[in-house]
Amino acid sequence: MDELNRFQDRDREDASRVMLSLTNETRFRVGERLSMVSAEFAGNKVVLPGGNVRIPLGYIGLMAPLLRELPDGCVSFCKPVALVRWGTSGSDRAIVVTADGNEYPADYVIITVSLGVLKACAGTLFCPSLPAEKTEAISKMGFGRVGRLFLEYEKPFWAAGEGSISLAWSAEELAARRPDGCDWARGITGFKEVPSSNVPLSPCCVYKPGSRVLASSISGPEAEAMERADQNCIAEVMTRLIRTFTGDPGIPPPTRIIRTSWCCDPNFRGGYSYLHVNSDSGTNLIKNLSDPIPCCETPQGLIDPILLFAGEATHTDYFSTVHGARLSGIREANRIIELTRKLV
Repeated sequence: MDELNRFQDRDREDASRVMLSLTNETRFRVGERLSMVSAEFAGNKVVLPGGNVRIPLGYIGLMAPLLRELPDGCVSFCKPVALVRWGTSGSDRAIVVTADGNEYPADYVIITVSLGVLKACAGTLFCPSLPAEKTEAISKMGFGRVGRLFLEYEKPFWAAGEGSISLAWSAEELAARRPDGCDWARGITGFKEVPSSNVPLSPCCVYKPGSRVLASSISGPEAEAMERADQNCIAEVMTRLIRTFTGDPGIPPPTRIIRTSWCCDPNFRGGYSYLHVNSDSGTNLIKNLSDPIPCCETPQGLIDPILLFAGEATHTDYFSTVHGARLSGIREANRIIELTRKLV
């Protein structure tokens, strides 16, 4: 409010809308209302220079070369894990039990599920239970909710390179309840062109210059509500938003909409981690989450860990990013390599 008072009366409403628009965009970076984010540790994440990199084939383009190097039959798919027994008294250091009852003995288990899954399932997933420091980290760290919407048009209504729209909501618009029940629309930050999307969306598309797809971001509880909304409702709301904020009532509805379902997906349950307002120890929580277990010393020496933890939420510098997740996986793989070298 103090900042707004510095503007002249005629500019104050526009300045307020711009600030609220930037606030909405900042929300998407953490996936939650900013009142839930620790101000003390908000700047802890390291941002790499150079901006984002677009991968034309999507993340499968990163995974495919790695998967081709794996021997046939060494990866099991569609096998939800029901229980991880570790520190057993038998010959196996750990046993992974899948939902279909199959058991997989292991010397080491790398846990890479999202923080959202750990929050929901850690209490029943591990036997014995995880130590207190680990469960405290899982409980106190925040896991944001984010979503994406892709709107495909038969013919773009925008000039090439000029399709980006930032929604400058007023405080009254954000506070008002919508008569159609689609309050989730207030979480929409704007629309951006998807490069090289001037073809129908399909797994086998051939990229051409231009764009006919707009992407939109949404965060917080609104992202989860969007996932549960009716598809036709989404098309109507998106069209109404674009018409209202552009002032053009003739903009056509999209021919197709694709939406993410990360929040409602039981294998993910959200977007990415952030340091919650209750994260009183900041990156120490991330370290506690990433520490392998058991991590203790006996008269005979250090006990080799059994459970190792990876994923974006376990990287102290690059949490909430893909490169943080990748680096954490490399970290734990190297840990196992170093541990097994002692046995050779």
